[in-house]
Parts: sequence; C-alpha cells; structure tokens
Amino acid sequence: MSNWKNLIFKDEPAAPPDPKAVRKRAILLASPFALLGIGALVMLAHDLFGGLPKQKIITTLSFVAVCFGLAALIIGINAKKMALRAVPSKTEDEKPWLKRKDWADGRIVSSSRKAALLLWIFVAFWCGISGAISLFIIPPSDHAAFVALIVISLALIFFTLNTTLTWRKFNRSTFQMAAVPAALGGALKGEIRVKTKLQPQHGLHLRLNCVRRATTGKANNPQKIEKILWQDEKWLRADLPQTDLNATAVPIFFKLPENLPESTATLGDGIHWKLEASAKLCGPNFDATFEIPVFKLPETPEISDDPTLQFQMSLDEVRKQIRSKIQVNDLPDGKEFIFPAARNPGFLAGATAIWLVWTAVIALLIFKHAPPLLPLVAAAADLLMTIFLANLWFHRSHVTIAASQVKIEAAWFSFKRQRVIKSSDVTNFATEIGAQVGHSPYYDLKIRVRDGQEFTVAKHLGNKPEADWLVRQMTAAVKNIPVTIPNA
Repeated sequence: MSNWKNLIFKDEPAAPPDPKAVRKRAILLASPFALLGIGALVMLAHDLFGGLPKQKIITTLSFVAVCFGLAALIIGINAKKMALRAVPSKTEDEKPWLKRKDWADGRIVSSSRKAALLLWIFVAFWCGISGAISLFIIPPSDHAAFVALIVISLALIFFTLNTTLTWRKFNRSTFQMAAVPAALGGALKGEIRVKTKLQPQHGLHLRLNCVRRATTGKANNPQKIEKILWQDEKWLRADLPQTDLNATAVPIFFKLPENLPESTATLGDGIHWKLEASAKLCGPNFDATFEIPVFKLPETPEISDDPTLQFQMSLDEVRKQIRSKIQVNDLPDGKEFIFPAARNPGFLAGATAIWLVWTAVIALLIFKHAPPLLPLVAAAADLLMTIFLANLWFHRSHVTIAASQVKIEAAWFSFKRQRVIKSSDVTNFATEIGAQVGHSPYYDLKIRVRDGQEFTVAKHLGNKPEADWLVRQMTAAVKNIPVTIPNA
C-alpha cells in the first residue's frame, strides 16, 4: 500500500531524473505532434495556392490545434523537470559540481557527438521544408530559387558530413581531470585522451574560455549571446605523448584567476568554462570541446609545475604558425613596433563577406521598390559597417618607445596623426577584448598614463600569447630593461 501511495502522492523524488530518459520520452511524445504539424503546414501551403475554402479552414484549424498541443506538451515536460530539480540534496548544495555525473567523475566527454546529431536533425528539417517549398510554393519557372535551395542544402549536408566524420574518427575523446573541481586561483590540470594517434601538421592549439551565456530579446524572438570574460591559450608541438600505438594523451595545465565567476551546473544561461583543443590533420581535423567545473574552494590548492612546458612551442614558432605580420625592431635607444594594415586575413575576410551580403540586400530592397524607410535604415547600418571595414583594411599604426618618450603614430592612407607621451607618465600597458567573433576574441593593446587616460596602440590582435608578449616588450622598453624572447 505504501508503494502505491508513494507512486501517486510522491512529494520528493528518490533520485534525480535521468536527462537522457527525459529527452527520449519528450522526443517520442512530441514526434506525432511535430509530424502532424509539418503535414498540416504543407497542406496549408498547398491550399493557399488553389485549394478549396472549406479544406483551407479545416487545415488551418488542425495546424493551430497541433501547435497548441505541442506547446502544452513541451511546457508540461519542462514544468515536471523543474519540479523534480526544485529540491536538490544537501550535498549538491554544498558541492554543486556533483549535480552532473561527468563532473563528479572528473571524466568529461567531448560534445562533438551531440553537435553532429543536432546538425543532422536540422539538415533533415531543412530538406523537408525546402522540399515542401519547392513542390507547393515556388513556381516551376523560377529556376534561380530552385538552384539557391539546392546549393544551401548541399552546403549544409557537406558541413554536417565533415562534422560527423570528425566525430567518428575521434569518437568519445575525454578530458580526465586531475582534481575535481578546478579551483579559482589555482590551476586546471589533467589530460585529454584521444583513442587514435594524433599527428598534427602544425601542432595542437589549446584554449580555455570563461563565457557568460545570456538570453535577451522578447519571448517570441529570444537571442542567445555569449560573451568571453577571460581566455588563455597555448600551442603544443606535434610530438605529443603517445599512451600506446592507437592513443594519444594531451597534457593540460592552465592557471586560473581568482576574480572570475564560478561555473553554472545547469545548461542554458550562466557561466560556462570551456576547454577547446584543435589541430590540422590529414583528413578530418581534430576538434574537441569540454565543459569543465570551475569553482571557488575554501582552500586553494597549491599550483604545481606546468607539465606542458616541454611540449609548448616557442613564441617564434607561434608567430610563424599564425603568420603574424607585426614587426618588432630594436633601435639604438629603444624599440619600434609596426602594426600594418589588413594584418588579420581571417577576421578581414569574414567582415568583408558580411558587408558584401548586407550591401547586396540593400541593393535588392531598392531594386524591388521596398518602402523607403526600410532601405534607409539598412543603409545607415551599412555605412557604419563600411567605416569599420575601411578601418580594418587601411588603418596602420607605428609605435616608437625610447628612454624619454613614447610616440604613437596612426595612419589612414596619407593622413597621419601623432601623439607623444613622456615615458615617466606611462603607468602600464594592457590588453582587453575589443571584438569577438564566435569564441575568438580580438584584443586591443592600450597604454595608460598617470592622469587616468588611456590610448589605443593597436586593435584586433588575434592571438593572446602574442598580445601578452607585446605588452611585456613595451613595458621593458619603457623601463629600459633588455628583454629576450622566451624559447618556451
């Protein structure tokens, strides 16, 4: 009797629900509604282009009913999940990293498998929708629209295939943490275990990000924004340690600042610490991402020696790898730093492509005689993008540091502007994130003076080790201290 009573009037779950079981149950329950909704949407599109009025009404009402049913189902599942999570255990309150099994075990699996699955679901949905549009909406004579849909579909399929091949080759790469959790003010230690022999062409790139994820906008049009609060990165040489003939162990060591927020144990909005590893290989490139637990502990563990030092590339090798165009030259009484225009080809190519697409949209609006306000607003945004792009293409700077002064020269074409600062007035040089593209931040190099002002020396530095090295070089030049580039 007590079992039946607990089953019906259960106030508190004996164990937390399995996320995989909840997800599978939601998919199974939602699939009929989703299929009916897609079918009703296709029938509605067909009716709008020549169907009977009665059939149109029935199809519309069916589609609305299915949408409401699906929304109610999703809301009900989420409400139950939230209710089950509302009463955490005492241990989880004290140690929030125990809420996730992979964090508690200290063995975190790469998220590439989930990304491949989500991509295939999106591709299937896109192909179904584009097929329905091709059959019922686009006129047979509109060949350009057919070609556009085919090109987009093929591009999506190619990208998804490449992601799937990467996952198949590096199936279930794991990050084994040396201590759980990683402590703020301490260090992240462990190793990435890959079940194949990695032979990078140009070394392996490691990056640790602290990201704040937030959802903004209206409820019917939410927008997810990710802002990088902190980042560190390393480059390891190709001679990585091999655990056996068919496995590779990548040592991991990152010092963690103590003034950053802790990880959010749940998915969605919050603070997420992500460890990324990538390398160019023959065939599919290696790319793995791990979300790790980082928390403030009562006692910060002592920081041990860095086991990755013997594998790290020298700064000269890193600058060669990233094809840096920044020049640093010695002068009789100081140093000069030359930041040429168009020095970030990747960033420049992406910004130029976005500008071209946006400009083409404005031209299409004008050609189609859209309401005047719409192309006018779009043109104002396009003007700002044009100024930003011109700055990327043509702005260059030249910094000369001597014993008595720091001279900063900025130039656009033949126009130049100079600023001279006394060396005694300089307090420090620093970098901060000025722009962000995805998970790739670009740093601005700034000089700060005693009266509180700060001046930008160079913008859009795409590599943190190089940016930090430039800060050290400039600081040493102001203090007239000889500096040598470290070999490791």
